[in-house]
Amino acid sequence: MSDLVWPLDLRPGSQEFYIQTLSVVWASPYTGQTQVLERDGARWVCRLTFRRGDPLARQVDALIASLRGPAGTVLVPDWRTLAARGTLAGTPQLVGGSGRSLTVAGFAPGATGVLLPGDLIQTSPGRAHLVTSTVTAGLDGDALVSVEPRLREPVTIGPLVTSACRVRMRLSSDDAGRNPTRPPRRSEWALELFEVLP
Repeated sequence: MSDLVWPLDLRPGSQEFYIQTLSVVWASPYTGQTQVLERDGARWVCRLTFRRGDPLARQVDALIASLRGPAGTVLVPDWRTLAARGTLAGTPQLVGGSGRSLTVAGFAPGATGVLLPGDLIQTSPGRAHLVTSTVTAGLDGDALVSVEPRLREPVTIGPLVTSACRVRMRLSSDDAGRNPTRPPRRSEWALELFEVLP
């Protein structure tokens, strides 16, 4: 089954969109000291709520039904960050990346604020990464960009994608289609989706 694409105009009434880390904390009952182990499994989590009447209610129903519960996948945008706030001065190209950093070439030499904390970068289809610090291009137009979560797949070399970035996700439950409806035909949905890790 191929990925569905969540329509940008089908906006939720409210949303949560965040990186869920995977950590274990041990606390000593004697000293109160703690030890923390960070595990490799950070992923995007999304919670969406909708309150819609016809015809949008039918569109939400159709999208949820098409996913067939957690079996299907959908490319979900973060409606808060549909475009980067950085200047993107120049013609930036994604040229590589590993771990928690990306290499971008083609910025205007020495440009400051080309990317800002909170901007999203699409590194490959269905993979979005959050910029964690202000990025300034070097005199050659290259920049090293710190991102979260860490890269798990090779990046797609080409123009830097910073608008309408989407994450490949699946529903967390077979009951996602539940839609309490009240007069005058206003339906409600509460969806939870999580990133599909490779």
